[in-house]
Amino acid sequence: MIRKMLKLSTLVLVLSVLFSATSSAQGTKPRREVGIQISNLNFNGSNTFSGFFKKERKENVYRRIRFFSGNLAFGQVDEDLSFDFSAGLAIGREKRKSLGDKLDFYQGPEFAFSLGLASLTDDETRISFTPAFGWVLGLQHSFNDHWAINVETIPRVALSAFTNGDVGPDALLFNANVSNNVSMGLVRKF
Repeated sequence: MIRKMLKLSTLVLVLSVLFSATSSAQGTKPRREVGIQISNLNFNGSNTFSGFFKKERKENVYRRIRFFSGNLAFGQVDEDLSFDFSAGLAIGREKRKSLGDKLDFYQGPEFAFSLGLASLTDDETRISFTPAFGWVLGLQHSFNDHWAINVETIPRVALSAFTNGDVGPDALLFNANVSNNVSMGLVRKF
């Protein structure tokens, strides 16, 4: 009788270890997402877009990296060629909560910085640097295991430092702002 109980206990222990090893091996595969987002969609040339990469760090917690562009404009008046360009990088963490079979709510902090370059005239160029902190709030609807769409907003606070050619080449100006950006995105999961 004791021998049967020992064999049964050993079998249950081995099966438990095997089951937990296979289930944890399936759960340890990191889930990743890439996608593009568009905000401020209009037809006057001031659209912004971003690309992102997300990787699951632990269950329902993702690291997010976002590359974005704010301005891209060119113009010419007489002999003067002017341009304006800014781009940036944001890194954050998002925590997800399921709201249904295919809908997730996510939120978390995001730290960003951007650089800008603008030619005011042939002799004057403005360079800007903008660090920012925001809080991501979003909804993501999954169509299947590979495709989803999302809509998110990022209320944020930013402080810009820039040189201004109008004041003088050595002038450094600061600008603080609070903004809220809403974007829609297409997501590829793998």
